[in-house]
Amino acid sequence: MAITLQKGGSLNLSKKEPALKKILIGLGWEFQQGKNIDLDASVFMLDKHRKLPIDEYFVFYNNLKSPDGSVQHTGDNRTGAGEGDDEMILANLPLISPDIVEILILVTIHEAEAKRHHFGLLQHAYIRLVDVETNREVLRYDLDAEFGSYTEVEFGKLHREEGEWHFTASGLGTKAGLQSYVDKYV
Repeated sequence: MAITLQKGGSLNLSKKEPALKKILIGLGWEFQQGKNIDLDASVFMLDKHRKLPIDEYFVFYNNLKSPDGSVQHTGDNRTGAGEGDDEMILANLPLISPDIVEILILVTIHEAEAKRHHFGLLQHAYIRLVDVETNREVLRYDLDAEFGSYTEVEFGKLHREEGEWHFTASGLGTKAGLQSYVDKYV
């Protein structure tokens, strides 16, 4: 059974899920009638200085694979139509470069300001972490309930401490835009 995390909640994945190697980060949502809202999942793979070692460690719809090959975005879904995950990012934890100590997971609304979109217009928005080998949901975080007026949500972060992977649900909503994150981590 999946753990439903709340803001600030954390989990030592290496201890709780010792066999976990390959993960899927799945993002799903439905929109209110008449609104076509485009959510985008992105990850920033950060070094010990909390910066991207090189720009290509920012994995998103225009850069689908990390330079070390450990993280791959499966592509952009612009509508949220259909069942299940609408956007997915795959990660092979043992292959992640030793220089990467944190993977920040961000969900943004494309062209939010221009279209006046925000998380409050979504229904059933979630992000989850799945064990690829067993297809078992490990944890889930619902996005729409507490992020009504925000256009970006820092969902959480995977961070490596002494060889163990931990997950923390950040739950930080902003209205600053994706570029503000890029500026912060480049």
